[in-house]
Amino acid sequence: MTDDYKLGYQNGQLDTLMDLGYKLYTMAEPLLLKKLTEQKLTTEENTCLETLNKIAKWVKEKEEIEDD
Repeated sequence: MTDDYKLGYQNGQLDTLMDLGYKLYTMAEPLLLKKLTEQKLTTEENTCLETLNKIAKWVKEKEEIEDD
């Protein structure tokens, strides 16, 4: 692989991770707002929010690795 190809591949991975992070944020935002305003979520909503947060944490870690 050429250096340009490797750089393009890495940039594409980082862009994909950033896009995924944004999508996770938009999915979690309504749940966070409900939690803040109503002070409670259903078990299903809470599980969903926890899962989104775990995935978002993994994405952030991967972004940091790719950014190095």
